[in-house]
Amino acid sequence: MKSETSSPQERLVVRDRENLHVLARFFQALIFNVLKKPRKVRALARLKLRVAFDPRGHPDSALVLTFANGRVILECGISPKPDIKIIAEPVVLMKLARIPAGLAVIKFLMTREGKELIARWRSGDLKIIGVAKHPLGMMKFTKFMGPSTV
Repeated sequence: MKSETSSPQERLVVRDRENLHVLARFFQALIFNVLKKPRKVRALARLKLRVAFDPRGHPDSALVLTFANGRVILECGISPKPDIKIIAEPVVLMKLARIPAGLAVIKFLMTREGKELIARWRSGDLKIIGVAKHPLGMMKFTKFMGPSTV
């Protein structure tokens, strides 16, 4: 496992960096900034999960984040057997990245943006597959990815 003193560049492995699509670049920048926070690095150390993002209508913009051994591996394409698969339009996937973890999510869901995401989930425009099999992994993932002030 990497030490907490490792840099974000050492913790984020980007496969085929030269050919990243826009959504992958968004997640690369987001994760790079998240990894600057010691609290997030500690959360990463406890995370072992593969999350696929399948942007509805944009199959060439799919990506996979693999969390293991204190690192994140970002690669374009869809993994055949992810633990969690999130299916939505690219703009919705980017909005999901702003959802806070813990009890702060309740306050977020009361906002206009939160209500919009709930409506998309109810209508089937947003699907999250695998949560029932990996509830703790999903909680750790949201804790890692969610915005924080620390």
